[in-house]
Amino acid sequence: MATCPACAQVDPRWEFGSSISFVTGDYGEPTQTDLIYLPFVAKRYFSQGDLTLTLPFIDISTDGNAAVSTGDIITLTDSDKQDGSGLGDVLLKGRYYAVEQRDHWPFIDFVAKLKLPTADENKNLGTGETDLSLVSEFSRRINAEWFALAELGFSWIGDPPGADFNNWWIYSIGAGHAYSSNVTLEGFLDGRTALVDGNDDPLSALFSMEYKINPDLRIDSLAEIGLNDGAPDVGITIGIRQRI
Repeated sequence: MATCPACAQVDPRWEFGSSISFVTGDYGEPTQTDLIYLPFVAKRYFSQGDLTLTLPFIDISTDGNAAVSTGDIITLTDSDKQDGSGLGDVLLKGRYYAVEQRDHWPFIDFVAKLKLPTADENKNLGTGETDLSLVSEFSRRINAEWFALAELGFSWIGDPPGADFNNWWIYSIGAGHAYSSNVTLEGFLDGRTALVDGNDDPLSALFSMEYKINPDLRIDSLAEIGLNDGAPDVGITIGIRQRI
């Protein structure tokens, strides 16, 4: 999901945060898969970019084909693994603020994300393989209140033994509105190509809100509504971030 570079850039400093997500869906199967995703995040801002480390914990429950973490929550696979909980895959993400908005140019960020296989695949918490994503994010301020957002990227997905996962394209498009000095609202269409042949390409509608308690303390919330069988039926996230 793209973010607004103009809204995120700050003087070089640290940011720490955590959130909790609950995601559920049947993914075209007769049974539900439920996921709780609890990441702890440390971000270091620099003058021309930022670097983020995410340490997640996962609890997954399913009565049918199991779901695995790919660094982007869950994707259905043909597997007899079911419930599991514990450490997920650690994520490293670097962002470079490449272009500032001027004339007809939007803000452009280049993002690289590396998923490290720290999750236990025997507990169905990960694939046991390394993934790499490269993404371009675009943002354009329309006026003092409105901005447009988009992203396009590609992920190389590691294949665990016995699996043949597809690499996937990532894309999103949306808009944001600074409702007040404390509240920012955003809405997206967020999608990717399918990880497994025969599955629908996941497509979701995302709605987020950031509430600024003070310049350094913020609360985030996100609602996801799946638009096809490749995506979860619904997801809810709430989190908090503190800059120091």
